[in-house]
Amino acid sequence: MPRADRRRRVLVWGGAVGGSVAVASAALLWDPGQTLAWTAGVVAAAAAAYLGQLAPLHFQEALARRRAGRRLAASEPFAVTVDIRNHDYVTLDFGDRVADFPAAGHTVRLVVTSTGPSAVLLTGLRAEVLSLDVLPGDLSRHAAEVPVRRFEVLLDTDPPEVRALGESDFPYRIATDESEVLDLVVNTERGLVEWLLWLDWTSAGRPGSTRIDLQGHPFRTAARQPGGA
Repeated sequence: MPRADRRRRVLVWGGAVGGSVAVASAALLWDPGQTLAWTAGVVAAAAAAYLGQLAPLHFQEALARRRAGRRLAASEPFAVTVDIRNHDYVTLDFGDRVADFPAAGHTVRLVVTSTGPSAVLLTGLRAEVLSLDVLPGDLSRHAAEVPVRRFEVLLDTDPPEVRALGESDFPYRIATDESEVLDLVVNTERGLVEWLLWLDWTSAGRPGSTRIDLQGHPFRTAARQPGGA
């Protein structure tokens, strides 16, 4: 219910109750016996009206607030944006079609922004390989960009490894409305790799792991082909 409607209902009910009390006080002085019986009837009618009209509305509002709180508690306390940067392309031949894929050595930039009421401690980042295809292809070079905070994703190790390229490493603490920018240089020499990232975190005593991909689709990285430069 809109706040203005709730305020209007409170004013109406408050005025009605105040008027009833004034009338009941005057009648009690005039005829106590009949006034007590009349007052009991008015109270019973008011209670019935509340139970029939306002009580269901109050119950629905309380239920909606509880559901909203549960949704907030069950969701990740941060938002992640993903961008692929600093990439060349490998054109791969599938037989019936050719397609371009970011070449090994490209950068995946993650911007992690805290959105909840409590600070979030990012505790780790993991890669997961979904598939590997070895296909012929040619490399096309593009201009590079300067990264912010750099990591390396090694897709050929078992399990895949996410390694800091510098002194700074997990964990990182981000307060509400703050962000952490991570640039991941992705490497493989085996072929076309489909893979995911998993970001581990804790917030307000609650641990979690969040899947990171490209709008529901896995990342795809192709090995640089010999002689394709």
